[in-house]
Amino acid sequence: MAGLSRLSFSAVMIFLWFFISAAVVTAGDEVHFSGVVKKVIPNKNKVGIKDPKTKKRFTVIVNENTRPDGLKALENLKKKDEVEGAYIVTDAGLYIAVKLEKK
Repeated sequence: MAGLSRLSFSAVMIFLWFFISAAVVTAGDEVHFSGVVKKVIPNKNKVGIKDPKTKKRFTVIVNENTRPDGLKALENLKKKDEVEGAYIVTDAGLYIAVKLEKK
């Protein structure tokens, strides 16, 4: 019986380690998203986005390295536009858009 308990414990620990390592986003990882623009703040180079499926709201910072148009992407965005792209999370917790496009 003790051998079975030890085996079960090991299996649970391996499962938890795999689940946690697969679900955690660390700084520098690219995260893909799609959503609806809630707010554009051009003077701060920020776009507020809401994912309609999960209801998650987040703000991405657009810079000259954002594909495909860099800061020009802000000129073409307005509230209720559908967008998709990707961001990275900095060590400070900021979401930097590496890609941002209207659908």
